Amino acid sequence: MPSDLLGVRVEEERDALLKSPPRRKLAPEPEAPSVPVSEGSPRGARSALVSSDDTRRTPSPSNAEVAPSPPPSGEEPRASPDDRPPHVAAQTPDHVGRAGAYDELEASASGGLDPASLRDAASKYSIDEQTLIPAPLPYDVPNGVRLLCTAIEGPDGGDDLRDALARACERFIDALPTGWIVHRNPPRSYHSTVFHTGRPTDPRPPRDAYDLAFEVREATQLVGGTTPIPVEVDRVVVASSGVLLALLRHPGDGESPIDGLRARCRQRWPGAPQRQATHVMHVSLCRVLRATPQCDGARWEEVLVRVREVSAEVAGMRARLGTVWHVQEKMQMTCGDEEAGCVVKRLRLGKDLK
Repeated sequence: MPSDLLGVRVEEERDALLKSPPRRKLAPEPEAPSVPVSEGSPRGARSALVSSDDTRRTPSPSNAEVAPSPPPSGEEPRASPDDRPPHVAAQTPDHVGRAGAYDELEASASGGLDPASLRDAASKYSIDEQTLIPAPLPYDVPNGVRLLCTAIEGPDGGDDLRDALARACERFIDALPTGWIVHRNPPRSYHSTVFHTGRPTDPRPPRDAYDLAFEVREATQLVGGTTPIPVEVDRVVVASSGVLLALLRHPGDGESPIDGLRARCRQRWPGAPQRQATHVMHVSLCRVLRATPQCDGARWEEVLVRVREVSAEVAGMRARLGTVWHVQEKMQMTCGDEEAGCVVKRLRLGKDLK
């Protein structure tokens, strides 16, 4: 399931096989603002515990998360059957399939992390072997990865939720075996993916500054016509890909405004990448990149106990989120982090609903 999720950038293996329809031609518009063009899920089946062998390290889901998006990237509208959990039918509304998808994510790491996923995630970083500090690498296609995502911030519980999730992340990392390499997402970048107009595996660079300005304007209209988004923490899980995820739901388990926004994004951008976030509303907190020395069953169970503890601490927390980001992501796995080079345009939810 996505960006980022069952496998969370769950996202990647089959994207290369999908072909997206060509982008639609844009009707001529009056003078557009000059906008510079910037460069730049864990579904995994249960796998054996990570081996101490360096070649068998487990990767993690990406930020991405994890929604089908039309042309020009949520944890998640899903357009391809391959993005769906086996038990969720194509026509199942996002909010109906959400609980089942979350159960799959939680169960995926019960036997350990997936070495192939860890290797894939680690390949997106340069790791200093002296300090063991990972640094994200740039994308090959400048400005080819862009997305809309809900910011975990704001005065109506968003800031409190962000801070609580950051504490949960640190407690999880403290429980990991010494020597494991982990990349923390900075709390300022916490987000939940809505829709990709360009994905890491299906980059869509804008033709020019006008093209990018038009995309931002359309995104502003879509977000302005969407109500602020109430969220509640369902649980925190570690996926087999090595990503620690906060899984969100609509209070009462009903339909979320995100579900409708994802559908409208697909209608607005019919030529966007086919693989999109669906069902899952997740926040990627950190990802394991290298899981050595070896972790046996008993030691891994201690890690899972810590995950359940931090999940209990934040489950049920609520917030009303009022901002969606349009992000141009330059460096891999850094969505929303302006200090890492992301270009972030903040769009206000509901500003046109007066």
